[in-house]
Parts: sequence; C-alpha cells; structure tokens
Amino acid sequence: MKHQRGIVVIVIFLLLIVLTMIAMGLTTRTRMTLQLTAASNARNEAQHQANGAQNAYLEQQRQLRGESLLIRNTGVTTSTDASGVHNTIRFRGETQCRRSRTATAAHIVACRHSELRSRVNYGKRNRGELSVITGLEQPVLNIVGG
Repeated sequence: MKHQRGIVVIVIFLLLIVLTMIAMGLTTRTRMTLQLTAASNARNEAQHQANGAQNAYLEQQRQLRGESLLIRNTGVTTSTDASGVHNTIRFRGETQCRRSRTATAAHIVACRHSELRSRVNYGKRNRGELSVITGLEQPVLNIVGG
C-alpha cells in the first residue's frame, strides 16, 4: 500500500510538471502573438500617417499656386510637419508630358518631374521607419517653347 502511494505522488508530480510546461508554452505563444499584432498595427498606422501627410503636403503646395515647390524647386527640399512626418521633395527633371502627347502641338507645356518622399518613424522607441515615395508630374509653361 505504501509503495502505491509513492507512485501516485510521483505520477501527480510528473503531470504537474507537464501541465506547467504546457501553460508556459501557451503563455509565451500568446505574448508573441500580441507583440506581432501590436507591431502590425503600428506599421499600418504609420502607413496611414505617411499617406495622409503626403496628401496634406500636396494640397498645401497646390494652394501656393505659382510659389509651389513643385514648380519652383530645382533641388531637394525637406520639411517636417506637425505630426513628425519628414517630407522630402526632389526635382528629377523637366520633359514632355507623359500623360498626353497631343496636349500642345508647339510643346508650350512641359512637365516637371519630382519625387515626394514621406518618412515616418514608428514602433517601440521609434525604431521602425516607413517611407512612402510618390512620383509627381506637374505641367508648367515651357519657357523655351517649341
């Protein structure tokens, strides 16, 4: 009888160890899933923030009309908005417009090609970085003419 009681204690002890290991594994897996979900949410939020910053920046430049950096810029211009998004506009060149080749027969209108890059830092201690790059084509009067 005493021998059987010892075996029961050992079996229960082993079952307790196995159940503890299973519980620890599930806890670790749950924690990792939560961290992955949080990281994915932070990246999606950064994506929306960068897209919104680009839209706001382009609207601001549109309202400046002739003073817009899309028309006057010939280099690289960087700015940071209130939400912390860094916008960099880079002039790429001026060529014939790609959208419509028959817009003007005498090539009165040229297109300025620029690149708008919006960069957002996100995540734990802002270690992640997301950039959204958009190519822009701005029609302008061709000073040289055709």
